[in-house]
Amino acid sequence: MLLVVEMDEATKEQVRVMFATLESDVTIHLFVKEHECLYCGDTAKLAELVADLSNKVSIVKHTDDIGSGIAAEMGIRFHPTIVLHGKDKYKVRFMGIPAGHEFGALIASIVSVSTGAVPLEPDVIEDIKAIDKPLHIQVFTTPQCPYCPNMVRLAHYAAIINPLIEADMVEALEFQELATKYQVFGVPKTVINETVHVEGAISADTFVERLYDAVEK
Repeated sequence: MLLVVEMDEATKEQVRVMFATLESDVTIHLFVKEHECLYCGDTAKLAELVADLSNKVSIVKHTDDIGSGIAAEMGIRFHPTIVLHGKDKYKVRFMGIPAGHEFGALIASIVSVSTGAVPLEPDVIEDIKAIDKPLHIQVFTTPQCPYCPNMVRLAHYAAIINPLIEADMVEALEFQELATKYQVFGVPKTVINETVHVEGAISADTFVERLYDAVEK
């Protein structure tokens, strides 16, 4: 997977326009091991490019070993991982570099953790709020997949709505062992609580149904 981390002026301006809506400050918690992780450097560079576009966005870099310190507190399983905190300390994570189409999901999630608001229908929001058991959502993606960001956004929105929900974008090419474990043969693939597997992109209403399927198992 060859990645070039850069941003043209048109993209920077689009991001600045979106960041004009930021309310609470956003912290990009960046978990990297520079010499042990193939895409840690690129992920750090991408985070820096994004943070430079708003004085409300900052980076805190962590080099804790997996399973220790703040990495353990935030549920970090692999490097590189980004965790977004804004209006609250949400469990909104990107495992692997959010490049390509996933860049849009990163920007949308930054806006949402800052405002605490999500662009979903009120009934969908209420159904997600009503979930009373912990859920872990993993959305497997690749940078080239145009349908993946919508599923990542849905997962992250759910984690913003309900503190019992944690949501990871998982870059399948970087974490091939996980992709093999969950039989990811195409993306997006969403895994909820290890029990519910969703192939492809689905609507918000269907997504909520799958969340409740996981709650009931």
